[in-house]
Formats: sequence, structure tokens, C-alpha cells
Amino acid sequence: FKQKTAYEISLGLVGSEMCIRDRYLGAIIAGFLGSSTLFFSLFPSFIAIPIIGSQLNPLFVGIFAGLGAGIGQFLHYYIGVGGRKLLSKKKNIIKKIDMSKEKNEKWKKRIDKYGVGLIFLFAATPLTPDDILWIPLGIMGYPKVRALIAAILGKIALNLLYAYAGSFGLEFLLEL
Repeated sequence: FKQKTAYEISLGLVGSEMCIRDRYLGAIIAGFLGSSTLFFSLFPSFIAIPIIGSQLNPLFVGIFAGLGAGIGQFLHYYIGVGGRKLLSKKKNIIKKIDMSKEKNEKWKKRIDKYGVGLIFLFAATPLTPDDILWIPLGIMGYPKVRALIAAILGKIALNLLYAYAGSFGLEFLLEL
């Protein structure tokens, strides 16, 4: 029985060999691919990032993967922006939605107060579909820079967890 190294295990995962070969660029790509699809991930960054973190410096892997994931997640904001443009063209849809000025102001105050925290929280937790937050933010026209910074910081926090889990955990698993 030959014990496999982390690199040998990673070869069996689609995209992981490319991510390790291309080093930190691979972490950015893995983060981006893991969060740029709507509602479910087609690329398992929660598997790829720990493997990359086991091979490279997990601090840099987490930062670069978080940067890629934050940018990938931010693309969903523009789906909301497109939705806002579509809704503004369809006057009959807007009439059905209660768009009273007082309700808008109330929600605008809430989002201005808690928006950055919500974005960070959704981005930093692995089990929440961030898309349910991003699309309405795009529709409302939430400030892009604040949203992007909060998303990147949240994704960095999450990917640091993944990378350090790979750095410490994979060696532990291989010793079993």
C-alpha cells in the first residue's frame, strides 16, 4: 500500500493540476470559477483551494483565491443591473410592484446601514447562495465599489479558511 501525496490526489480532480502548476494564478482562477456561476458551483473551489493551499503558502492562496472569488461573485451584480434596465422598460411590471417612495426610502436606509455587513457575511459563509443578495443589489443600484470590497474581503476570509484547512488538514488525513 503506497500512501499518496497531496499532489497525486489532486491529479484526480478536474482543474486542480492546472491550478497547482500555475501556482497563485491557479488560486485566482479556482476562486473565480467557484463563484461566478449562478446559484450553484460548477467548479469545486472548496476542494481545489485546500489542495492548492497544501502545496503553496496558504496565506497567499487564500488572498488570491478570495480576490478571484470576489470578482466572480460581483458579476451577479450586473445581472441585477440588467434586470433594473429591463424593469424600467416594462412599465406594467413596475406598476404591479409596490414602489412607493416611503417604502423605497425605508429599504434604502436599511441597505445603506447593513449592506456592507450583509455582503461580507454572505461572502464569508460557504453555504449561502450569494446570488440572492447580489441580484437585488444590482437592481437597486447599490454602490459598486463598496459592494466589491465587501465581497472580496468576505471571500478572502472564506478562502483563507479553505487554504489553511488544506495546509494543515491534508497532511493529517494522509497520516491516517
